[in-house]
Amino acid sequence: MTTSPAQEADEASSAWDEGRAAFAARELERAHAAFERAHRRAPSDPRYMSWYGVTLVLVERNWNLGVVLCEQALRQSGPDPDLLLNQARVHLALNQRERAVRAILRGVELWPQDERLCAARDAIGTRRPPVIAFLSRNNPLNRVLGRIRWKWSRRAGPVYELSPVALGEPGIPPGAARSRDA
Repeated sequence: MTTSPAQEADEASSAWDEGRAAFAARELERAHAAFERAHRRAPSDPRYMSWYGVTLVLVERNWNLGVVLCEQALRQSGPDPDLLLNQARVHLALNQRERAVRAILRGVELWPQDERLCAARDAIGTRRPPVIAFLSRNNPLNRVLGRIRWKWSRRAGPVYELSPVALGEPGIPPGAARSRDA
């Protein structure tokens, strides 16, 4: 018994929705299974390809194929906020912070109003200029003042969890209970 292309697309879409819900609930094994089903039903869809690549890296630790799928999805569809965020998640999981920052900043440049990309940018952080510009970054005074500035900025803003799963989620508001002390 064969299924029609429309049925395949519907099944892939429902599997993708299930995977997104499981990923948001941080049930990575279930999300991985759902994204795999979606990708098998529609292997050329960049969204399914990208999400399957993310869970391949996070669940199966298949770094090569996960990175290839995320990059192929971006090449196939062009820049997309969701796909760029997934690429950043993969690079963050592989401890490739510089590449993750580049993917996020590229997304913020193209979509400055996207909440998820802005939250990811705020969570991952960017290097600020030295506090005293005419002194080197390694000067002890700049280092001490930089630490003070960093601690102060952590108190004033929301707290973000920096993990591939949480990347792009809005932070905890300043008045709410914090999971860690600043």
